[in-house]
Amino acid sequence: MTRTSLPAPHVLIVGGLGGSGTRAVAQALGNLGYAHGPALNESEDCLAFTYLFVRTDWLSEPLPSLQQRLEVLRRWIETGHSPLAPDLDTLTSAIRRRTPPAGAGPFLIKEPNTHIFADDILNAWSDCTFMFVHRHPLDMAFSKNINQLKRWGPALGIEPSAYEHTESAQLALWIKSRKDQAQRMLDFPGRTSELDYDAFTQSPAQTLQASLSELGIEVEAGAMNDACRHVHRPDSQGRSTRSDLSRLSPHLIETCRREGWL
Repeated sequence: MTRTSLPAPHVLIVGGLGGSGTRAVAQALGNLGYAHGPALNESEDCLAFTYLFVRTDWLSEPLPSLQQRLEVLRRWIETGHSPLAPDLDTLTSAIRRRTPPAGAGPFLIKEPNTHIFADDILNAWSDCTFMFVHRHPLDMAFSKNINQLKRWGPALGIEPSAYEHTESAQLALWIKSRKDQAQRMLDFPGRTSELDYDAFTQSPAQTLQASLSELGIEVEAGAMNDACRHVHRPDSQGRSTRSDLSRLSPHLIETCRREGWL
């Protein structure tokens, strides 16, 4: 794996709406040599990030600044400890895997909610890049994973109760996240990319390499093929064709068509 124009050690963050396929992408990146930890749940989410930025009820008010929490997170991932790090064993029983500290090597932070904080993290860490994973908008509208809609929707201007059906609110959040990513790619050229999960399941190595190439990262073809051997098409792909599309607001579907997403 080679990198161009990126300072060492290089941090790669992977995020997207819940259910977008970030786990399979993170597994491939881990196979390529990115350290991923220090504690992961069944979905391979970085629980250090989760409890510093998402599930923050354990923290006293006012919350430490984002910069302070980023410093704790980085030290924790690189060294395996940090004086201000939460005791995950007392906060959650979801830990399924622990990994050694990343040290001075490249490391990965995979947590779907990272896209909410991506701009701030890119501004704070000059050696950081961000990969946004997305799936077909109508399939995502019918996802049962609506945690981000409930947690972030109102703050992002999407009040679920304002929509007749939850599926429409979920689609509105998908549209918002895609538009935010489009702006992010303009604001941080060469430091953020998109990955279409549906394309990834069809052509894993080529799709992942294309997304990494946007970040200045090139991987030898054989290594990439080996890293992606686990990728398969999920049963949930195409679920919108088996769903009641009348639950989606027509203007949201039209927005997706106009943007070229359908």
